[in-house]
Amino acid sequence: MNNNKNNNKFNWKILIVITFAGFASGIYRNGIMTLFPFLQSDFNLSRAQVGLYSSFLFISMALSVIFAGRIADYFGVKKSIFWGLLLLGLFVILHSFANNFALLMLFATLSGLGLSIILPSTSKAVSEWFKGDNQATAMGIMTTGLAMGGVFGASFLPWLTEKIGWQMTITFLGILFFITSFLFYYFYKDNNKNLYKIDNKKDTDNTLLQNLRLFLTNKYLLMLCIIGIIFGVVSGIIVTHFSFFLYTDHNYSKITAGMGLMVLQIGSMFGRTGWSYLNNKFLGGVERKGFVLIGILSSIVILIFSFLNYFNPSLIFILFLAFMLGATGRGWHGLYFSEVSKQVGEENAGMGVGLALFFIRFGIIIGPPIFGLIADETNTYSYSWLSLSIIVFIVIIISNYFLNKYEDERINTI
Repeated sequence: MNNNKNNNKFNWKILIVITFAGFASGIYRNGIMTLFPFLQSDFNLSRAQVGLYSSFLFISMALSVIFAGRIADYFGVKKSIFWGLLLLGLFVILHSFANNFALLMLFATLSGLGLSIILPSTSKAVSEWFKGDNQATAMGIMTTGLAMGGVFGASFLPWLTEKIGWQMTITFLGILFFITSFLFYYFYKDNNKNLYKIDNKKDTDNTLLQNLRLFLTNKYLLMLCIIGIIFGVVSGIIVTHFSFFLYTDHNYSKITAGMGLMVLQIGSMFGRTGWSYLNNKFLGGVERKGFVLIGILSSIVILIFSFLNYFNPSLIFILFLAFMLGATGRGWHGLYFSEVSKQVGEENAGMGVGLALFFIRFGIIIGPPIFGLIADETNTYSYSWLSLSIIVFIVIIISNYFLNKYEDERINTI
């Protein structure tokens, strides 16, 4: 009786602890890219190399995405997030000792391993402590903390780097993760003591293979995965290259370039909540219609960026475009994962979201270096933006056609 009452209680103390772990992760995940204008002089980075950092970071996250969530099942949320933050802090600090670009990429890959443990574990923590409507509210607050970490990182890290240099800033960031890991371990306690049993491993593996087979034979879901790839491409490109684009193509200061990425992150926060509301209010709750609207609007905003070099835009106008780019290019998560979850059903939602994340992260891996390579070859980001705009528009229109087709086929077979 008392346990049920405790489960239904909205535990703000626990939520603050979980959200702070997500906030700290977001500082690195969404703020580290603002340091590349500072790193360019030390490593003589090309635009393609800037893009490779995201690729190496997300390679480890993509390879571990299906299994990272199971780590929390084996060891519990408390130990998983503690060690995830500790490892992230260690590998981030090692960045400051890198004396060549190859070492920088190695530490990016290792940092991705730590990050891949933290993100699913925070979601599991919410599911353990919050039930019913409280769970949806708590999950929304927790993910907002992750986005707020990105806003803080994008605004604070360039300023700090200007004062003490990028090596000391990276070291400070790593120490912050160390402190956060111990604070989390002290204040958090596991609510669900039924950890994953090794005796059940065989049954779980069979379920994994069955779900994977079912997932890959569903044409509608496969088309959603293709949309996930293009969403991943756009998301990875804009967070990786945007501050560097403002710094190189428009000669803004390093701090101002970081502020541009900060505004982009704020736009993504509004997009993640706003698109769900707009889709339910005006599009009848049909997520694929929301995909089309987001895809067309993002392709238009990206197209405008491709022509910015031909006139002298004000900073206010660029920041407005940055907000819109964040709201569209990084604001699709709620709609996308809602549609994936609907298609696979509640019992397979974890597997469905995990596999969808694999395709999204594949897009994040391939997009940024190709985008940067085009900019290197043409000595401007204009043709990179133009190419991206065309690709997004074509993929969204074609995928919408097939989503309609496969949904009609599925309905006719029921």
